[in-house]
Amino acid sequence: MKRLLFLLCLACSGVADAAGDPAYLAELQAQAKVRQLAQARPWQRLLHLQPDRIGQGYTSTISFAGFFNAPEGRDHPAAELDATLAVFFSDTDIAGEPPQCRFKARYEWLKSQLDFDDARLPPQPCTRYDAWAAGLNARHLAVVFASNDLNSPSSMFGHTLLRVDAPGQGRDERLLAYALNYAATDIDDNGAVYAWRGITGSYTGYFSIYPYYEKVKEYARFEHRDLWEYPLELSPQDTQRLLWHVWELRGVGSNYYFFSQNCSFQLLSLIEAARPDLDLTHRFLYRGVPYAIPIDTIRQLRDAGVLGAPDYRPANAKRLQHELAQLGEAQRIWVLAYARGDTDLAAATYMQAEERDRARMLETAHELLYFRFQEGELSREAGLPRDRAALLARSRIATPADFAPVPQPETPPDAGHDSGRLSMGLRADAHHVAALLRLRPAYHDRLDPPAGYLAGGELEFFDLGLLANRKGVQLDDLRLLSVQAVSPRSDVFKPWSWQASTGLRRSEPQTLSADPQGRYGPYVDGGGGMAWAPWSNTQVYGFAFGSADLNADAAKGYLLRGGLRTGAAVQWSSRWTQQLELDELAGLSPQTRARHEARLGTQWQWCHSKGLRLNLHYTRLGDQTWRSGELLWQIYF
Repeated sequence: MKRLLFLLCLACSGVADAAGDPAYLAELQAQAKVRQLAQARPWQRLLHLQPDRIGQGYTSTISFAGFFNAPEGRDHPAAELDATLAVFFSDTDIAGEPPQCRFKARYEWLKSQLDFDDARLPPQPCTRYDAWAAGLNARHLAVVFASNDLNSPSSMFGHTLLRVDAPGQGRDERLLAYALNYAATDIDDNGAVYAWRGITGSYTGYFSIYPYYEKVKEYARFEHRDLWEYPLELSPQDTQRLLWHVWELRGVGSNYYFFSQNCSFQLLSLIEAARPDLDLTHRFLYRGVPYAIPIDTIRQLRDAGVLGAPDYRPANAKRLQHELAQLGEAQRIWVLAYARGDTDLAAATYMQAEERDRARMLETAHELLYFRFQEGELSREAGLPRDRAALLARSRIATPADFAPVPQPETPPDAGHDSGRLSMGLRADAHHVAALLRLRPAYHDRLDPPAGYLAGGELEFFDLGLLANRKGVQLDDLRLLSVQAVSPRSDVFKPWSWQASTGLRRSEPQTLSADPQGRYGPYVDGGGGMAWAPWSNTQVYGFAFGSADLNADAAKGYLLRGGLRTGAAVQWSSRWTQQLELDELAGLSPQTRARHEARLGTQWQWCHSKGLRLNLHYTRLGDQTWRSGELLWQIYF
């Protein structure tokens, strides 16, 4: 469906009134200067100004020239204010509407500060805005967090958007609300190009409005991501100011940076324009955290006191799994067979079931057929006749299926551990002991406290290790990126699991030593395979796995290995986790020995922000073995 970009189909062109009294412009500009309105926080919020890192000036995070009225407006708020006042006296339309309407939020704020005389500066009719606002009929706003999707580079850390609710909408009716979304456009590159362009700000991001059900369908149904809907506790006046500013941002592009000025950062900027007293974005640019992880922006809003308790909307795959679990064993087998085309509505299991159970079986069969069609496991020609037959039979049963809803997790995402982690402790091998310091800005591994995070998921970025021993402080290793998606399989869901990591490390086996020698070199490793969940809160997995190191200490300057990685992870509780991994890797390059390695880790979480982790390592290369252990105090921030 085409996006309903700001409901322009409802708008019509406006014609500006007379230009007003030219002498009055000089009076207003003088008043603004005396009152120092250009330095006022609301004005700076409307221009998206941020303090320069060097010097005392300001620069807007928006670079689009059409957003400003003065040529130097991006970094000169006083010039922009004077030029904005001047354009309000113009009767020349800007982008098809009067200037007072094109810059609606700026006009309303300056009018409230300078008390415009309507006789000397006549208001201009804003028919396009009025039609758009009437179509939205906004009463409340909510911030929606879509959980992270490790299979999508653009959504590995999750995504946030705003939902615009009309009066009287309940939970189900909110599907008919609108979603205000900021996203980069024209993303059709491969993963490596996307990463480079996203890091360097080569994409352009825009705000747009969609029907909310389209976003729910995209995230919950197609991408299998849970949605958490947090009411945004703004006054009606705040909501009005936010919509005025959204109107100003139509067609206004800004550089999209994957880690910093991304979807979540821009939503905070939008909320700051409505509530200038809030300081939401400064932390992600100037306070030692030069990145904006979506869940961290949710926490920022929570700590500012403007978020209510969230409502949980589970992914369709999770809801389907929950409904299948409520069927009897024979009924469940029938549903699976019906979706495969191995049985029909004349089967005894279906015919002899109670009316409510038949309703459940049919609804679940419909959902499973649709799921497999979306996953590409079922063709339209094969699935559509079965789905139509199931829906027709369901329409003849008046009894509701009455499924119990998916229970909301006890810990919402914002209540999970903080994204940053500082680790301090000791590493010991057979001969040496050293102090170990690790700093990981983001995000989560499977030994971290699991509450609020994707089960089986692991995503770490820029994990830096420093080792201090009798020789001084030296780099231990640098894990630039480590991703592991462990997605358990079942007789219904059969996802693939995978892992990839890259960074800088010493030649083996120095990566385990408390007194390492040798030179550093880049590496990349990864693989794919399958995972299962034999018990609740347990994942076991096996990968075909390979690794490659470039290192001057290697006989040929490089090391290649391939083989098998297996593992098991258990979340005994929200405080206690364990993981065991085994590697059996054969040498694939000349003079590269086979590597056999075992790693056991366990963590006990004392409180929300502190834990204790024990790591044990065993490695065998040929007839040589190495053992080491680490004890680390974990601090989350």
